Amino acid sequence: MAANANSKQVYKGGLQLPISRIRTIMKSSPDVENIGQDSLFLIAKAAELFIQTLAQRACEDSKGLKDIGYNHVAEVIQTDDEYDFLREILPRKVKVKDIPGLEYITEGDEEVSDEEEEPTEEGAEEQGESVGEESS
Repeated sequence: MAANANSKQVYKGGLQLPISRIRTIMKSSPDVENIGQDSLFLIAKAAELFIQTLAQRACEDSKGLKDIGYNHVAEVIQTDDEYDFLREILPRKVKVKDIPGLEYITEGDEEVSDEEEEPTEEGAEEQGESVGEESS
């Protein structure tokens, strides 16, 4: 059965985030041993409110667009000091061509090494020398 795009799944306690996933995330911390139901509910509710607030800010900054995307959320995080702890997690998307100092490597280009290659036996024989002999 296909779900309606506007329908929201409601979990226990009126939450929209699954408690079992939040419990799994919390238990992944080595500092957490036991998780009480009350604290689990409060963390889930706080996470929902945080996501809702962040999405609302992104929607306000998107100037009336129907949908918001990664770029809208990343822009809010990068410009608002309240979300500075997320700046490394959700950076602005940058195209490779916009990064200064990066050059494109095309199919015909070869990498050039600064180090001189050591001659192999085959290469030395072609030059009339044997490997291990020093030229005088």
